[in-house]
Amino acid sequence: MGQKVAKLPPFLMSSVPKSGTHLLHQILTGMPHISMDIKNPQKKFFFDAVNETEQYYANLYQDHSNRLSLLKENEFGLGHIRYTKEYASILEKANMKHIFLRRDPRDVLVSMSYFIKDKWPEHPFHKDFQSPHMTPKKRQMALIKGEPGKWPDYSTYISGFYDWLNDKNTYSVSFEALMHSVQYQRSTLLNLTKFLWAEATPPCTYEQMVKSMVANINQKTSATFRSGQIGGWKQEFDDELKDAFKNNAGYLLRHYGYERDNNW
Repeated sequence: MGQKVAKLPPFLMSSVPKSGTHLLHQILTGMPHISMDIKNPQKKFFFDAVNETEQYYANLYQDHSNRLSLLKENEFGLGHIRYTKEYASILEKANMKHIFLRRDPRDVLVSMSYFIKDKWPEHPFHKDFQSPHMTPKKRQMALIKGEPGKWPDYSTYISGFYDWLNDKNTYSVSFEALMHSVQYQRSTLLNLTKFLWAEATPPCTYEQMVKSMVANINQKTSATFRSGQIGGWKQEFDDELKDAFKNNAGYLLRHYGYERDNNW
């Protein structure tokens, strides 16, 4: 007889852009029988635009609600989703678990500045960032300040994602916890599996499941993976960039526990 397939209700995994989305995708699909076809646009959920019309958002809510309802057992959806009460309500009504991946906003900024230049041709700053006159510092400063009519300032763009940390029904995981150490990673994944399988019968022990999840990590196969550093911003930020970041998005670091104050 073949192995009995355990049944897990569908769930959603969202992340702050450039926070290790593909890493967590690999981890989650390392669970026995769990899948998410990352090449299938119907399984991906992007709700990251700012300053759009009410009708735009209404259409997006309806589209996401419809497609989330089509996810099957042992499947999950994936994407970048800004928090809104309406979106939280969609997940609550669907009784769908939500895992949210976050990362230090400073490292997100650095990673995004390289990603836009090298791998995001649709971004309004892509051509500008490819100019030989655009240094890494200039690219990062451009993202902090934004450009009216072209791209929002960093706080306006990024803060909506982190607002999921205030949602009682969302389970949060940090990129740092996944990369800090083997022991910390395993502890984090053990808690994550217990959250996902709390109302279901797992196909194996949680410890065996975590081993399978870790074994599925292969950063070489991620098309968007660059370096995955913790604290890489320290090699990029000078005092001018630090001050600009503090003035624009420093409150995010304090509010969500990345720094105690502005003296960093």
